[in-house]
Amino acid sequence: MKRWKTRFLLAISLFLLSGCITLFKYSGTEIKAGRVAKIKPGKTLKREALEWFGAPITISAPGEIVVIPKVSTPDKEYRVPRRATIVESDTFFDLFSPEIDITEYHRVYYFYFSESRELMYFLMVATYDQINTKFDKLWLLINEKTGVVEDYFFKQGIRPHKAKTKKKTPPL
Repeated sequence: MKRWKTRFLLAISLFLLSGCITLFKYSGTEIKAGRVAKIKPGKTLKREALEWFGAPITISAPGEIVVIPKVSTPDKEYRVPRRATIVESDTFFDLFSPEIDITEYHRVYYFYFSESRELMYFLMVATYDQINTKFDKLWLLINEKTGVVEDYFFKQGIRPHKAKTKKKTPPL
């Protein structure tokens, strides 16, 4: 009878000391597909695009080296902060039609939005953590001389990884 009471009390204490937390983290300005659909290459003005999408994360000219600042979403490695990414701007220009003659007046405006959902379950003896991140990215090719968006490239709902970790917590 005493063994039954001990197990019952242990089960109740595990239940009371367990829990679940969901955290949401956002980075950048939300890029709505409806607004992207409004972009008309050769007709949409730069100022309209900036009104719709806010400030870009980077603006690059042909032949430049671009530093993309770190983002605040969790990395695949558990809690490791991301560093800035260095990219040759020509990789951005390669996204666009080869029929467009890139000039010194062209710039690529890069917009970025990420949404992370972290789900954590914890018990007295173990934890379970799942991070699910979604990225939306938009590149606009803008002619600074005319102030017109000449082309765009949009990737929505990119899911690079789903990190799951199981950790045993050390005894107290």
